Amino acid sequence: MGKFSNNWKRRNGNFLGFRSIIDIVCALEILGVVLFLVAPQFVMNYLILNPAAILHGQIWRIVTFLVYPPAITGSDAIMFVLMNALGIYCIRAFGTIVEQVWGRFRFNCYIIGGVLLHSVVAIGIYLVTGLSLPLFPTYLVYSFFFVFALMFPDMQVLFMMVLPLKASWIAVAEAGIYIYSFITGGLIEKIEIVLSLILIGVFFGWMTFAGPSGFKQKKRSQEFQKTTQKMKVVKRGHKCAVCGRTDKDSPGMEFRYCSKCEGNYEYCMDHLYTHKHVKKEDADNNNVDN
Repeated sequence: MGKFSNNWKRRNGNFLGFRSIIDIVCALEILGVVLFLVAPQFVMNYLILNPAAILHGQIWRIVTFLVYPPAITGSDAIMFVLMNALGIYCIRAFGTIVEQVWGRFRFNCYIIGGVLLHSVVAIGIYLVTGLSLPLFPTYLVYSFFFVFALMFPDMQVLFMMVLPLKASWIAVAEAGIYIYSFITGGLIEKIEIVLSLILIGVFFGWMTFAGPSGFKQKKRSQEFQKTTQKMKVVKRGHKCAVCGRTDKDSPGMEFRYCSKCEGNYEYCMDHLYTHKHVKKEDADNNNVDN
């Protein structure tokens, strides 16, 4: 399977390498939050993954079901917006790190594979049983947390952007939510949880352990974790090399040095994992300032 993916990448270069699929997913979710506030019935009637409607020609639903917001909180609009903003922020943050470790092609395969898996299963159930079960992407997008924890179980992250926790603890909490939801939820939720776990198992096993490319991914994951552990925390008097933001502009922002950049380059948390590593020749040519 690893050989197939490498051949596909060589032959079809940018087919699945557009930049960046996690941004597309988050943009659709933001659109979904807005639509849910102004026209929730439009989302439910025309955009969700309804297999009967898909077989009657509404094939856009295979993609547009991703607009379904990651958090449904009831009638309080302010809480609805805040919880979804936090959810989308976390989905993008964890998804971006997973993409950096796996590579864009493999990460795109994960997302597209999840979308197709939900669609095929929903249509298959409808054809076999006649039940038109609308599946939602909630567990698909939150599966990034599990994947991240499997790769970096000892990494400390700021949960809710405030509370420092190990990634493994977040995964345990999410596993508890999965178990509780599976026991108490309906048939649709049970199917979504099972599909999410299948996707995690298949793709994580493929990307991490299958063949030479799997060993490469494991090495990349280990190097990424070592890099983040070596990054020094900077508390004051410093500036992000990408956006220019300082600790005076954002007193609550944490800044870190990147050990992979050649030179003393500091980054805010928004650019710590997304910046292009600076090499000495780049610094000499472009005269990069601290």
